[in-house]
Amino acid sequence: MKVAENSGQANKFIEDFFTNGFSKSEVYLLTYNKERSEHLTDITDTKEYRVSEQGLFESAVNKLFSREDELRSKMASLGLTREEAEQCIGKMKQERIVIIAKKDR
Repeated sequence: MKVAENSGQANKFIEDFFTNGFSKSEVYLLTYNKERSEHLTDITDTKEYRVSEQGLFESAVNKLFSREDELRSKMASLGLTREEAEQCIGKMKQERIVIIAKKDR
């Protein structure tokens, strides 16, 4: 997991993950603002976190919760602890970009 200050730094971290053997389908990008996440995912060629990965029930439940709850749930499914997720959310609230790489099984 890496936390970037801006999209340029995010691109560098993403390229580092690719260089270290991660594929595009194994690198996720998250920001506090959902639209910004979608935009950055498009321009950095990283994986969009989809409903099929999260599970239909979990996705439906997330619609009832806040953006923070949704982010916590996504990060937990990617293997982050609750404490790590809370730290990431704090960074995202400061306009930081969180990049998570997780090997496919």
